[in-house]
Amino acid sequence: MITARDYSARRRELMSTMQGNSIAIVAAAAEKIRSRDTHYPYKQATCMSYLCGFPEPESVLVLIPGREQGQTILFCREKDKLRETWDGYRIGPEEAVTEYAVDDAFPISDLDDILPGLLEGKERVYYAIGKDPEFDRHLMGWVGEISGSAAPGEFVDLDHL
Repeated sequence: MITARDYSARRRELMSTMQGNSIAIVAAAAEKIRSRDTHYPYKQATCMSYLCGFPEPESVLVLIPGREQGQTILFCREKDKLRETWDGYRIGPEEAVTEYAVDDAFPISDLDDILPGLLEGKERVYYAIGKDPEFDRHLMGWVGEISGSAAPGEFVDLDHL
């Protein structure tokens, strides 16, 4: 069984290969609708599974080497007892910090407010472009919000690392 310590070591190893002043963004796999309100069984994106083990959709892992406030940030769905009745158990940001050894976790609903600030001033972004066209559009929108030279100037395929 892979432990939170193992995932943390994998993230540290990846961050050690990243160039300075960079950020890595790992998006969860999207849920696939089978018919109307029925989904196919969920399978997490391989990169998210490898680096974090977090099993839920609507989550994003952000790695920022050298960041004093925490190098590993997870955005995930909030606890919601009503939705859990229909969709199954949700870990939530508070439990995610302890269970998955991330430095900080926020509700996925805060992603639009927080991620542009994390991208600002970074020289390069490590990300698997083309795997999720919808998330690609969101990422390019966040980058577009950053003015001038504070915007990242280079994208590197995360799958290459």
